[in-house]
Amino acid sequence: MKSLFQNFFLLMAFIEFILGILGNGFLGLINCIHWVKSSKISLSDLIIMNLAFSRIILQCVISLDGVVLVFYPSIYDSEKFIQIREIGWTFSNYLSIWLVTCLSVFYCLKIAIFSHPAFLWLKWRVSQVVAWILFFSVLFSLFNIVSLIRKFSMYSDFLKMKHIENCTEISRRKEMEYYNAQIIGLLWSVIPFIISLISYFLLILSLKRHTRMLQHHITGPRDMSSEAHVKATKVMFSFLLLFVFYLIIMYIGSSNFFLTDTKLSIMIIELAAPLYPSVHSFILILQNKNLKQEFLRLLWLKKGCIKDGVTS
Repeated sequence: MKSLFQNFFLLMAFIEFILGILGNGFLGLINCIHWVKSSKISLSDLIIMNLAFSRIILQCVISLDGVVLVFYPSIYDSEKFIQIREIGWTFSNYLSIWLVTCLSVFYCLKIAIFSHPAFLWLKWRVSQVVAWILFFSVLFSLFNIVSLIRKFSMYSDFLKMKHIENCTEISRRKEMEYYNAQIIGLLWSVIPFIISLISYFLLILSLKRHTRMLQHHITGPRDMSSEAHVKATKVMFSFLLLFVFYLIIMYIGSSNFFLTDTKLSIMIIELAAPLYPSVHSFILILQNKNLKQEFLRLLWLKKGCIKDGVTS
């Protein structure tokens, strides 16, 4: 039964890995091609391109973790593998989270309409604001990697005490220290989440005010500003929803870390965790008309491409 579940796990993990690489690879590659062709790139495309590459690294780390868990369980809990996994996951995870936060702030400042002086000041300096957030996101990711040194030391002490007799109390204390460090590390993700949540609510408020204003002046279909509001809110809402799901999965994973038999729970968590970076990337593609057309052309689903192929 365990072997059957492992085969199912490997199959699903492989499918999720391919889908994640396909979606994020397309986002990164298509923006790189446009950048080379036009010799310039918009700020939003630059954010999405770096977001895609960071998520590719994140997908690779999660997939590597699953493969080692199934095929090489003896080295899964080794200090060296844990250090490699934690460094790769920490940098790519926090960098991708902050990049999505930058995208949320960019959408809010570019699309939302408010007359407050503070908002107008930020709106006129949207490039500088996003650039500073990007700068601090990289610094924050590097800071988290440096903080792993203390966590690695805790885990090393925990393993030493675990194999020494008559050190149960000390081992339990080291275990709780490491567990608390894991939880505190996850709590750092709340900061970008709050920033994205504020941006989302500002965009919703701006959409309501804009719609109310249009109802008093015109009765025709929604204008371009309303369409931009709706598309941006859909993308941001999908991110927030998926991100909450991702945080819950990561918290459960940290809580189950010290159970006696966690292999099954880790497999389930590693099947659920890649949904966040994969699904959101496809939402970004589908909400952008040009990206959607390019993606459908790539998969030979565009009717014109199919007809041309049959004719030729």
